[in-house]
Amino acid sequence: MGDNASLTKTADRRRCNNPHLTVFATGVTAARKGLRVYDCPYQHPAMRASWLKGFAQAQQLSLDL
Repeated sequence: MGDNASLTKTADRRRCNNPHLTVFATGVTAARKGLRVYDCPYQHPAMRASWLKGFAQAQQLSLDL
């Protein structure tokens, strides 16, 4: 039984499936393209927060000094 428990833990890859990283990257891309904040395509509050986080970070880092 101890062997089966360790096998299921290594086969479980749910921790690798994080959609927030993809949504964050989508927000970064939107900010770099020059889209507006109200162009956010997500309705779910958590996804919208991730998109806005990426959007805001990309806007702050886009200073060409």
